[in-house]
Amino acid sequence: MAELSAYFDRKYTCPICQMTFTSLAIRSSKVYIGERESDFHTIYKGANPTHYSIIVCPVCNYAASNTLFATPLPMNLVKGLSAALAQMPLEKPIDFSKERDLDTVLLSFQLAIRTAQLKKVAPGELAGLLLAAAWITREAGNGESESYYLDEALKHYLQAFQKSSSHVGNLSDVQAAYLIGELYLRQDNYSEAVNWFNIAIFHPNIKMNPAIEKSARDQWSLAREKAKNAPETVPSKDNKAEPDSNVKTKTPEEVPTVVAASKSTSAPQRRNTMQMMVHLYPDQIEWLNQIVNRGYEASKKIISKEQILRAVIDTLMEKMDGDLPSNFSNEKDLQSKLLAMLESPKD
Repeated sequence: MAELSAYFDRKYTCPICQMTFTSLAIRSSKVYIGERESDFHTIYKGANPTHYSIIVCPVCNYAASNTLFATPLPMNLVKGLSAALAQMPLEKPIDFSKERDLDTVLLSFQLAIRTAQLKKVAPGELAGLLLAAAWITREAGNGESESYYLDEALKHYLQAFQKSSSHVGNLSDVQAAYLIGELYLRQDNYSEAVNWFNIAIFHPNIKMNPAIEKSARDQWSLAREKAKNAPETVPSKDNKAEPDSNVKTKTPEEVPTVVAASKSTSAPQRRNTMQMMVHLYPDQIEWLNQIVNRGYEASKKIISKEQILRAVIDTLMEKMDGDLPSNFSNEKDLQSKLLAMLESPKD
């Protein structure tokens, strides 16, 4: 008797153009896990189900994960997607219904990313697609493209973490905090990696995730060791080229780099907040980390670096009572002015 194939055809109906078609899937009995990497990438022995997890309509190129593809969409969204996808055809026909090589797999994820952007999905869902695209480029040995997708995934995971109180995409908060730390570590941003691994380790639910706790502690030690042996370097977006592809993907919206490290329910929001880009010196970040850890040691609650900075600024505003420094031309001048104003007694 012939051995049962790892592949079988599964039927789908496109929610945009109503085309019925089949796409390959992997039998669960034929899935063999070989290794799991520190950023959740699974290396399989034989057929890889991740390679077939994105379903692409052969008519309109609507693409989504196999768990979401058939989900009905509002009629206004269907019309908008239909018109948008019609304006972005592939440069050459690709058959996604057969066995896929890595180029075809990556293209399927690029199409899913494009579709997700057009649908304006939650940042956690988009982050998961970007991370998976990074895994595929890693499998293909394309380090530049992998770095690009990891960077974009990190930006969207940060945005998603700040918006959610319990989960980020299909990850729990503790899983997301660990993964953000891992992505910072892969950027060689060791101080941020240490901070996020701390957030995972000190999370109230960490004991319910023993595997994550072990990984977070291992990667925390690795990040600390790397920080001792190398200067802090944060890759610049300008140094990363968007990878070439057969599909004209829409570049994900830029998400400002924010100082926030975690959510806290210890104090209510007093005012509306706005995001702004902030770049800090390594010793400043380490100082903020020390305050985060001091606060946790005393209260067993995590206060974010963003909250700490807001408290410092509010303290300055209150202490200076409306007085503002003047006649400064650089950072050092301003620091001297502020110190002098704080040391001067009020009339």
